[in-house]
Amino acid sequence: MPKTAAPGTWLGGVKAWILHRRAPLLFGVLLAALLPAHDLWAPDEPDFAQIVREMQERGSWSLPYLNGLPYSEKPILFFWLLRLCSEAVLGIAGHGGEAGAIIPWALRLPSVLAAAGFAFAFRGWARRFLGPDRHEVPCAILFSTPIWVWQAHTIQIDMVFASLLAWSWLSWLGGWLLETGTATPSSGARAWFISAYLSLGLATLAKGPLALVLSALVLAAFLLGQRSPRGFLRAHFGWGTLLVLLVVLPWYAWIGWTAGSAFLHELVIHQNIVRATRAWDHIQPWWRYLGYLAGDFFPWVLLLPPVLLGSWRRRRELGAPERFFLAAFLVPLVLLSLSQSKQGKYLLMAYPFLALLIPEGLEPESTSAMPWVARWVRPALLGSLWLLTGLLFGLAWLEFGGPTLRTQLAPFLPLLRILSLLAAGCALLAGSPILRNPPSRLIRATALALATQFLVAGAWGFRILDETKSYHRWTEAVRPLIQGRKVYFWQTLRSGAMVYTGQRMPELRTLAELERTLGPEDRLVSQKREWDQDAWGMTPEARGRFEVLLRVPTGGSELLLLRRVPSAPPAPPPATTDPAGPP
Repeated sequence: MPKTAAPGTWLGGVKAWILHRRAPLLFGVLLAALLPAHDLWAPDEPDFAQIVREMQERGSWSLPYLNGLPYSEKPILFFWLLRLCSEAVLGIAGHGGEAGAIIPWALRLPSVLAAAGFAFAFRGWARRFLGPDRHEVPCAILFSTPIWVWQAHTIQIDMVFASLLAWSWLSWLGGWLLETGTATPSSGARAWFISAYLSLGLATLAKGPLALVLSALVLAAFLLGQRSPRGFLRAHFGWGTLLVLLVVLPWYAWIGWTAGSAFLHELVIHQNIVRATRAWDHIQPWWRYLGYLAGDFFPWVLLLPPVLLGSWRRRRELGAPERFFLAAFLVPLVLLSLSQSKQGKYLLMAYPFLALLIPEGLEPESTSAMPWVARWVRPALLGSLWLLTGLLFGLAWLEFGGPTLRTQLAPFLPLLRILSLLAAGCALLAGSPILRNPPSRLIRATALALATQFLVAGAWGFRILDETKSYHRWTEAVRPLIQGRKVYFWQTLRSGAMVYTGQRMPELRTLAELERTLGPEDRLVSQKREWDQDAWGMTPEARGRFEVLLRVPTGGSELLLLRRVPSAPPAPPPATTDPAGPP
């Protein structure tokens, strides 16, 4: 028989520590494996890379810049983290003195570290307040949620913001449960409240006042649902608000003093209130988040209807944690649905609470009045796995779709065939009798199957997509044509055009500005779809005065390099004869 480490040895202690934290550790391994899987992808990743470069070149820590101008769309925290991680990695790699050097995976570290840190904190919170035998299932659900995995290794603010905001709410709930004696032992409440308000301040410094609005509404909805006026007194809103302001106000005050009121107005009013009420991008109907939820939370979304129905039927018997989970999901869903601008990632902070809500709704005490809810788990998850298997088999082996789709999928066929076999194996395993009872076994098995798919698809598929989504190809083609020239960008800037060329490209917004600014030796970059639009004064006749030098598929679109059509030299004057001359 193989020897195992005795429980009392250090090796046994390490083994026990790993086994007790296997869910966040496996999630961390998944993130680490996908960390270097692809280059900077449009539209957001090159923007953030360029901002970090310009902050490094300027030596700026207080104000982000993009294309030579102050960047007023988001507060400063995420850019601090990007620059710190970038310079730390550059220093270790021996490039510390190179201002503006970019290593893509280093810029993913803030999202990766935020997701990994939250994973361990989330597991610890669930174990502390739900019980040592009820924390694995929520972890398995959250760490295999497609959008959570995707955002965890993307250079975007949303994972940092969502992790901070979700942890703020969990910490607040933990403090409130201890303060009210709902959780035992009833000590340490103040530490949880301090963690909550510090995290809320940092979340506000990451993405702005949305964190404050959402938090106020979630906490108010929960406390009103408790029907206890004393609950408001035990929330420590007074000194908690002062702590939030202590974190947030120094940077806002400094930036208002140095950058001016116009910058603050753009940052606070235009990017929040105006974007929510009169959006200029990502405009979607009010129900769009239900569609996002179906894909971003697949397959766990199939378990939500019976769990929510069960919660409604026993609404008077719900415990405080479950009431809070409902508020932390429903309030952001409703508020964000009222906004004109919608993206699936905006709802990211709600997914940890859905992951906590589902297993709570499947507990025996929750399903006693509705026993069919627990029985729904098996057909729902097995059906989703077989549906995924059928889709992959159809795309990989049976030539589903038309000629256009087949052409697009051609580079991915080997990957799709591997994924189809993996999906079939996972579906067969999930259907085995060993996972029949309890439902938690099937949930954990499904989560592991999904994580395996993410690992294979990401490690292989990202490298295939790099060919078109990275700007390296465009850079190699265009660099000889713009060397030593002024280059401008027509309409919406794509920072990938600057990141690898190292060249600033001021934006031109109207035809009059374009014709006034662009000289005969200058060059113009534009997305094809914007260049072809009859807008901003542009007409077919005006486009005829410009020549396309280069077309390169890049970043999910096509980038053009243009110049003015050289004007023809003036014709020489016609020869004339002297009428007074000799015949």
